[in-house]
Amino acid sequence: MKSTLTIGIPRALLYYTYADLWLNFFKNIGVQTVLSPETNKEIAKVGINNSIDEACYSSKIFIGHVEYLLDKCDMVFIPRIENSGIREEYCTRIFGLYDLAVNTFPQAKILHAEVNYLYRKREIDAFIQIGEQLGVSTEESTLAYQQAADLAQAIQEERILQQEKMLASAENAEDFKILMVAHNYNSFDAVIGKDIISYFEENNIKVAFADYIKTKEAKLKAKKAYSSRINWRVSLEMIGGIQKYKDYVDGLVLISTFPCGPDSLFSEFIIRTVKDKPILSLVLDEHDAGAGVQTRLESFIDIITAAKTVEEAQL
Repeated sequence: MKSTLTIGIPRALLYYTYADLWLNFFKNIGVQTVLSPETNKEIAKVGINNSIDEACYSSKIFIGHVEYLLDKCDMVFIPRIENSGIREEYCTRIFGLYDLAVNTFPQAKILHAEVNYLYRKREIDAFIQIGEQLGVSTEESTLAYQQAADLAQAIQEERILQQEKMLASAENAEDFKILMVAHNYNSFDAVIGKDIISYFEENNIKVAFADYIKTKEAKLKAKKAYSSRINWRVSLEMIGGIQKYKDYVDGLVLISTFPCGPDSLFSEFIIRTVKDKPILSLVLDEHDAGAGVQTRLESFIDIITAAKTVEEAQL
């Protein structure tokens, strides 16, 4: 089936987790999609102006991406994903995005579906619901979802495999490596974490990501090291990733956006419990200047360089 509709997808927040699934599902059912561009100053400014002060910077940016898409598509895709399983909750700001967008832009046409395993609203059910709204049969939507989900899983497994190889490679034993501990929508957003990654790479420091880990593996590692009652999905993955990768890196970089509630607790928890690695904690908002962040990155590189020199001298 070929649809004449164009669905807009904001390049923010859960896009960075579900992009491969979403884009391939719509492709499989013959629906055209349009992405908002990478975050820029104008998108961020629009999002800030349309958000309350108490909203985290990441969700302000999301609103800017929604506004960008309003006149460029027939419907903007904003699902409500409350969790991805039992005790795999997302932040309340994440699963409130639909309500936020509807109240901010009453004129917007939004393609919506819900995922909440506590109420037996599975991910596949959400995509069947999406298909119904677009005139696609249950059978077509189910097949399109299964194919997209399999591909998305394969892509993520390949990312994990390549990261494991990079960290374990004997050829890279002398290279500096850091572990980025952040929501992927902060790590890869153009005005939040992308320049930080580029800065490390320009200084010949390899970057690994704590959330490049299978959720089941993260649960086992987090339970063994800390607790079985970590409800936030992303915090769970990052804790599991720290346990998996910390012995292969020279330091940890924590990135969050003000005023993220889960991250404020999570970052403090990591700083207090991970004692054998240098840690840089960055809390960013719309007022941060690039020069100030770069100064802290320079200092962190000096710290991990000195720490590695001492470690090698003791061997």
